[in-house]
Amino acid sequence: MIRIPALSSARLSLQAAALLGLAALIFAGTSAQAQAQRAPASKPAPAKTAAAGGQGQALLLETAGKWQAFSSQQGRSKICYALSKAETRIPANLKDVEGLLFISSRPGEGVRNEISLVMNFDLKEDVEHQAIIGSDRFALVAKGQNVWLKNPAEEGRMLDALRKGAGLEIKGTSKRGNPTSDKYSLAGISQIVKRAEDACK
Repeated sequence: MIRIPALSSARLSLQAAALLGLAALIFAGTSAQAQAQRAPASKPAPAKTAAAGGQGQALLLETAGKWQAFSSQQGRSKICYALSKAETRIPANLKDVEGLLFISSRPGEGVRNEISLVMNFDLKEDVEHQAIIGSDRFALVAKGQNVWLKNPAEEGRMLDALRKGAGLEIKGTSKRGNPTSDKYSLAGISQIVKRAEDACK
């Protein structure tokens, strides 16, 4: 069984709340985001919904390839993040729910380019999951529907691999014990991560 240190457990619970709120913003704001993509770049359209215990606003900043940059304000806390949706998912019975990959910055907490996923189905919590980028592999841990690097110190190395890679595969095990696979395109990631970073300087 994987034991998550106490600090990581607290970190997971805080991230889970924030990311579930962001996921709600993304799904609730799909039509608004589509309008924003068609609107002039200087006037992005916000997607609004209640999330994370308060009124939130996700603002689409830029789109490149399969990635989008957003900023979100929750009270005094600002979050800026690069986001992509899984292009393919196995098994087929999970295709109705989308996997989301976030690279987020929360300047109020001193967090920069934190990598995490919202799978939108429950994963097994007592096993390692994997992120595969070319020949690089990274161990992941899950809490409910949320996934993070087992070793947060590897975030810089994984981000470098994401920027240089063509594709990412997330191999997991569902709560029922079934193997799962999500595949992401990395087209546009470098531009979008930089846009998110700049928005939270």
